[in-house]
This record gives sequence, structure tokens and C-alpha cells, in this order.
Amino acid sequence: MKGLKRIEQIRAWVQSVLNGESSGHDWHHVSRVTELAMYIGEKEHADLFIVETAALVHDVIDAKLPDTIRLSVSEVYDQLVFFGVGKEDADRVIRIITSMSFRDRDKLAGEPLSIEGKAVQDADRLDAIGAIGIARAFMFAGAKGHSLYGNDQSAYAHFFHKLLRLKDMMNTDTAQELAQERHDFMLRFVRQLEKDMPGIEVKTS
Repeated sequence: MKGLKRIEQIRAWVQSVLNGESSGHDWHHVSRVTELAMYIGEKEHADLFIVETAALVHDVIDAKLPDTIRLSVSEVYDQLVFFGVGKEDADRVIRIITSMSFRDRDKLAGEPLSIEGKAVQDADRLDAIGAIGIARAFMFAGAKGHSLYGNDQSAYAHFFHKLLRLKDMMNTDTAQELAQERHDFMLRFVRQLEKDMPGIEVKTS
């Protein structure tokens, strides 16, 4: 496999960077996203070295990480080159991880992702929905001190601001197929939550 040693070095490095992360953007998340991205990438005939590398490093620059953990784009680029990733491949990886943010989707609309980028973005979004997405939503809310419900920053509101929208934002046919079951499960959970919690603001989305 192309770059197997480099991948193992990158994997170990990312795991060390994310050690202690507690908002749901931890190593376990990265590991799941990488596995999903590789599955999607293979189905979609992408360059799997680029897919795996981008999936492994996709969250280390995320603004949601604490300042003590988050890395700069240049730090990631330099580290990839240090591990022996060619500069052209490192550029491709950086282009992916700086162009897949949900928060910046409107700003990035004019910068279409490569098939490798689509595989990684889809995998990241798949890990934000379904049972694991529910678990991560509450991990994030707890880590950030957000309430369960009652305001626009609550865990409950997050389902409508983002999570229940992701099914229709998948790029690839493969991810679209995977997303449906996760979306349906999440929707059932939200409706049950509304039944179980008198006074919760019921959304119609």
C-alpha cells in the first residue's frame, strides 16, 4: 500500500495530538471517520492515500478544539512533509481539510471538493448523525457548558441547526445510502425526546 509507513506515523501523531480531547472530536472520532472515508473512497474510486491522510488530520485544525490542542494549517503541512508526504500530496490534503467545514459551507461553496475531499467530508458528516451523532452532540454540549434544551445553543437545538440537515448534504451515492438509516434513527430519537421532556420547544423541521 502506498505510504504505509507514513500513514502509521501520521496515525500515531494525530492520536498523540488529540489525547485528552473531550468534546467528541477525539481520536475515536478520527478513527471512525478514517474507516468510513476509506470505505467511501474505495467505492468512489478515489486516491486512498489522500483519503486516509486527510481523514486522519481533518480535525486537528478545527476551531472547536481547545487552544492547547488545536494546530495551525502550516503546522500540519510541515508535519506531513516531515513524515515524507510529497509536497503536492500535502497540498491536496490541506486543500481538503480547509474546505470541508459545515460552518463555512456558504463561503466555501465556490471551491468544489475533489472526490477524495468528498469522501472525507461525507465520512465526517456520517459520524455526526445516527446513534454516534447523538452521543457526540451531548458530549459536545457538556464539554462546552451548553444546556440540554431551552435556548439556541442547546444540544436539542443543534439537531435542527445541523444534524438533521446532513443527510441531504452528502456528496456521494455511497454516503447517501449510509446516511438514511442514521438519519431515521436520529429523527426517532428527537421525537421521543420531545415526548419525554414536557416543556421542550417542539421543532417542526
